[in-house]
Amino acid sequence: MAEMRQAPRRDWRRGWLGPFLVFLAMLLLTLWWLGVFNSPTVTEEMGVARSYVYQPFQGSYRQMVKTREKMAKDAPADLRSHTEITLLEREQGSGGDAEVVARLGYLVNAGVPAPTGWQAGQWPAQHVARVRVNANLAIASWKAYGALSAWGKARDLPLRYPVLELLGPGDRYELLMPVASVASASAP
Repeated sequence: MAEMRQAPRRDWRRGWLGPFLVFLAMLLLTLWWLGVFNSPTVTEEMGVARSYVYQPFQGSYRQMVKTREKMAKDAPADLRSHTEITLLEREQGSGGDAEVVARLGYLVNAGVPAPTGWQAGQWPAQHVARVRVNANLAIASWKAYGALSAWGKARDLPLRYPVLELLGPGDRYELLMPVASVASASAP
């Protein structure tokens, strides 16, 4: 008669360290890939004039994100390689349900006519606070607005609109907010 062998019982307290370390390494690698560990930089500088084409938007922040994704798919092919922009003109409320008035579009060279169904706009050369961060868009936006808020609080400057977001290429994210020049701030 053949003898039945039983598999040895494994104690759950043994052998967990290896899989845990692999899980931890994968988690940290994913967070690094998303840009969680990248710090935003805030500088105050004279910004350059920028030309863009856009479509107006009014609705909730969540709807704006979906509209921006749809717009990226439906945009003319020659625009898709350009840097995406979001010009927030006004925001009321907080979180994903905040009501926003914005312009969604792409940076273009000066003088380029707007495609059918699009409008042309101009961001003037002005003194700005510029926030730069390399991270996934959702994380970059959160980090950039947090850094801009902290920078503004340190200088007694509230967030002021319009705010220009430059998205791309890749995970590059820039946020521009107009600030009063030092000369006009010290004027009587």
